Amino acid sequence: MKVNVIKSAKPTALQKLISELPFDPASEAEFKGLMFVEELLTLMKEQGINRTQLAKRMGVGPSRVTAMLNGGSNFTLETLIRASRAVGANLE
Repeated sequence: MKVNVIKSAKPTALQKLISELPFDPASEAEFKGLMFVEELLTLMKEQGINRTQLAKRMGVGPSRVTAMLNGGSNFTLETLIRASRAVGANLE
């Protein structure tokens, strides 16, 4: 599976921090979730979309989006796809 992510020339502070941690599947899953949220927030900012608008586009309540963006929940594939499509991106 591949997620389309716009890569910057320099790694972000979060990427640097995570890359220094020992590998385990749970850590990698959390890292990928955080990277998804970081990219989603960037796309939202570029498009001027707030959390309420994102929730409406995803067909979920605003509290669900807040939990997702705060890292307070696990992502299902459906949630990842809904969030991606809500900002005009594709999850591959």
